[in-house]
Amino acid sequence: MTTLSEHAPEAVSTGADVTASEAALRLLRRDIVSGALAPDSKLKLRVLKERYGIGGSPMREALAQLAAQGLVQQSSQKGFRVPPLSAAHLLDITRSRQLVEVEAVKLAIEHGGADWEDEIVTSYHLLERLYHRLRGAERPDTQEFETRHQRFHRALIAACPLPSVKDFCDQLYTQATRYRLLLRRYGFTREVVLAEHRILMQAVLSRNKTKAGKALDSHIAITADVLLSELADRALRRPAAKTTKGPRARSKQQAKSRRKTK
Repeated sequence: MTTLSEHAPEAVSTGADVTASEAALRLLRRDIVSGALAPDSKLKLRVLKERYGIGGSPMREALAQLAAQGLVQQSSQKGFRVPPLSAAHLLDITRSRQLVEVEAVKLAIEHGGADWEDEIVTSYHLLERLYHRLRGAERPDTQEFETRHQRFHRALIAACPLPSVKDFCDQLYTQATRYRLLLRRYGFTREVVLAEHRILMQAVLSRNKTKAGKALDSHIAITADVLLSELADRALRRPAAKTTKGPRARSKQQAKSRRKTK
């Protein structure tokens, strides 16, 4: 990919700039969600330009967009960095999803037609077919699973008439996916995962808003509970930080000890 000039005017967006910004956005999002860019790591513009072959202006624009989506932290003094993983943040994402997605699915039930129902059934069957195909595979195709899994969850709320709500649901879903991929602990067999999604599909297609809302709320909570448990386990396994004193500090301490013994 051709590197764009850093000195191009910031206010002017050429077609090439737009394309580069979109590419930077897509690549950065992919690597942050997958963990290729590690949690709590600093996102230095110079390093990112070399890594992706994209110029400074589109890279800054992409970082700003990701900051607005919650996938990047931005500080006026410290620049950009990947958000760390924390139980508090995961709980925030989970509760927000439960509030927003549940309302979105209720609106989808109210406004959805036959095409909406067809896409839910199709997306579920694509997910199911992939599970059967990957049975016994040593290296499952994680990317293909994530693509089909997201398609299913998008299908559930596709008939919601509020685009901003659906966009917010997408942002929250992506943040939750990052935790799921980085912690890599599910605790469920493929059969259980399929059954969970089948129950969710049937609840939504029943067009019973209360039933569908409860099913989606529970579906979001189950995954979060497993991930919160893994975060807690990792915190327990993490060795306590050792405070090591430098030579000067050690010599001062030794001098104090000698004075006390005199």
